[in-house]
Amino acid sequence: MEHILIIEDQQDTFENLERKINNKLTNSLVSVASNCDQGFDYIKQNIITNPITLMVLDLTFNNQAQDISIKSGNQLLKVLKNNNINIPCIVYSSHDEMEFIHPVMNNYHPQGFVIKSSNSSEELIFAIERVFVGENYFSQRVYQQQLQRFKYASNIDEIDEQIISLLPITSTIKEWKKRIEN
Repeated sequence: MEHILIIEDQQDTFENLERKINNKLTNSLVSVASNCDQGFDYIKQNIITNPITLMVLDLTFNNQAQDISIKSGNQLLKVLKNNNINIPCIVYSSHDEMEFIHPVMNNYHPQGFVIKSSNSSEELIFAIERVFVGENYFSQRVYQQQLQRFKYASNIDEIDEQIISLLPITSTIKEWKKRIEN
């Protein structure tokens, strides 16, 4: 049984996600933490008996108590990394700016990154399903941000750009051969 931990401070968001995930992924146990300290404690408490197999993590948390030590999703990812706790992660954030996306992608390599919007819970469930079968999933905006950064970081030509643009939709040798022949 898959054990999903949602770490989200907006009650309506995590209740909605919990309900939708339970309805769609009936063989999964869904747990919720409203801040990163609770999430980290829950991960440690369940590491042997009922380990988390996927974490859905927001990046920013508002209206936190003063005694909270892990104040953001980035900080939690760092704490997990420093403690050698490897849990597949999908970042679920409303931030689609490069200054939020790039540090997470570059330093922590999440298996997914979904941008929150009015209908993003369905995309998140799709991402969860992809991660459970060993694939990664990134919202189109995240993919475009990473591509833009890559373009600036390296000098690529038009052929490289075409290949990169086809990567998300071409997964087999037969598909590549068809695209090359056209």
